[in-house]
Amino acid sequence: MNIETILKSHKKSVTEERKEIFSFVQTKHIFTAQEISENFPNLGRASIFRTIRLFLEIWILRRLTLGERSETYEVNEIEHHHEHFKCTICQMITSFESNSICKKIFEEAKKQGFIIQEHSLSILGKCQKCSLP
Repeated sequence: MNIETILKSHKKSVTEERKEIFSFVQTKHIFTAQEISENFPNLGRASIFRTIRLFLEIWILRRLTLGERSETYEVNEIEHHHEHFKCTICQMITSFESNSICKKIFEEAKKQGFIIQEHSLSILGKCQKCSLP
């Protein structure tokens, strides 16, 4: 994914800050704004949140619902779309392929005249290790 091409295609400015943040988040599976802030101590939090909001708007990132108080994100890989299982004991997060599930969700939305703008499916439970007696 080339950040410069994506930003230009959406008529958004290509800045060093945006390129650096994107390079950082590409190395992460799942991350929070706090992690970006810790990695870029010279950037203000408002600037980080503006960049996250922009990346969400142009579909570079997607917001995840993982049962946490702080928002969690990941790079939006359309060709490798997946969802998540999260262990409520050890907090381990694993991904699973979700093309068939997503297809059903989009079909149902279409039937109901609903336009999906964003979706995230996360399943909370116990991983195999934490389920052992």
